[in-house]
Amino acid sequence: MMQVGTDKPSREEVEGLDYSFYDEFTPNQDISVLDFQKEGRAKIEECEKKGKDLLVVGGTFLYVKALLFPYYFPKEEKVPHKSKYDSYSLEEMQEELKKRSPETYSLIDTKNPRRVIRALEQLDDGTKREEILSQNNGKPLYPCKFYGIQIDKDEGNKKIDDRIDSMVKGGLFEEAKKLYLAYPISSRPFSTIGYQEIFACYKEGEEPDETTVALIKTHTHQYAKKQRTFLRHQFADLLTLGSKEEIRSLLEKELSEKRE
Repeated sequence: MMQVGTDKPSREEVEGLDYSFYDEFTPNQDISVLDFQKEGRAKIEECEKKGKDLLVVGGTFLYVKALLFPYYFPKEEKVPHKSKYDSYSLEEMQEELKKRSPETYSLIDTKNPRRVIRALEQLDDGTKREEILSQNNGKPLYPCKFYGIQIDKDEGNKKIDDRIDSMVKGGLFEEAKKLYLAYPISSRPFSTIGYQEIFACYKEGEEPDETTVALIKTHTHQYAKKQRTFLRHQFADLLTLGSKEEIRSLLEKELSEKRE
């Protein structure tokens, strides 16, 4: 489910691995970063008791930060609630947020309506996103190291474009159509880049095309830029290497030395 749109490893690629949070939820289950934090920490503590090492990989860096560090959630709403911003278009909310807090605008995924609404509501409560982040700068809760791949921005954008082209060829539109017909379009995962642009076409009675693909690429480039900013500000001890092969070799070496 959502195999193509999330570009996750295939069943064959994860065969033989002990992993968590792979196809465990359906699109209409409202799993928040707070839910991920609670369930993820339980998994980490379970591994610690067994003396096992584990890897946290991929995804949204905010979730990684919330999982591994002391993380403050101001007035976290567990259930959907009515907001005065529900009647705003995404563009109107983006303009409002950019005007009121350029710093917050630069830090969050502004293509995600939920995130924008939450940021605006926090501003209404007198709390800026950067103030929240400043409260979450303590040391990790667990002994851990952070690794990333250092890549030129233009090369990174090309890899993004190639990946999106591959996803489209692999059935992204077809997968999205099945999900669109099977689940409420208000489901949390459908506000993410890729599904959001495709669903907008279906809502208008149109089929996604090359214009849709170009829009997905543009939005992904913008999101990647925000992720790079987040990494610089929130992971000061990040070790960047040139490739995933280098990271794997380093991990194998460190784990081997640890077990000697």
